[in-house]
Amino acid sequence: MEEYKKSTEGQVAGIIGIVMGIISLIAAFIPCVGIVAFVPGGIAIVFSIISIVQANRGNGAKTLGIVSLVISSIAIVIAAAWLMLFSGITTIANKAINNPEQLELLENELRDIFKDLDNQTHEIDETSKTKIDTLESQLRNLESDTAK
Repeated sequence: MEEYKKSTEGQVAGIIGIVMGIISLIAAFIPCVGIVAFVPGGIAIVFSIISIVQANRGNGAKTLGIVSLVISSIAIVIAAAWLMLFSGITTIANKAINNPEQLELLENELRDIFKDLDNQTHEIDETSKTKIDTLESQLRNLESDTAK
């Protein structure tokens, strides 16, 4: 019976992938800088795949490659979430600059709703639901106006 010997194939690429993945994960958690995590995260994914392929060819351990792939994937997902958040904030700010009157109406409506919710400790009553529906329709109108 032959013993299978494990080699160190893919270990260097796996270590590089883990280091880059950790760097991208740390960068991904920093607001406004999290978008930068795409660069080391992409590099980490490339090295992770190289590590897994080399480990398959040389009968090495694939653990480092898989761990670095998971870490870098999580970092890229977090960076993408930051990107979506900031692009949404930019869109809202742009609409506010273009249409300040409607934004003031929305602000007053929100203030009234939160004031009503602070005064209540139970579920939302019908007047608050009506205010929320009105607020939603105003937001939809604002969105359709800026889309044109």
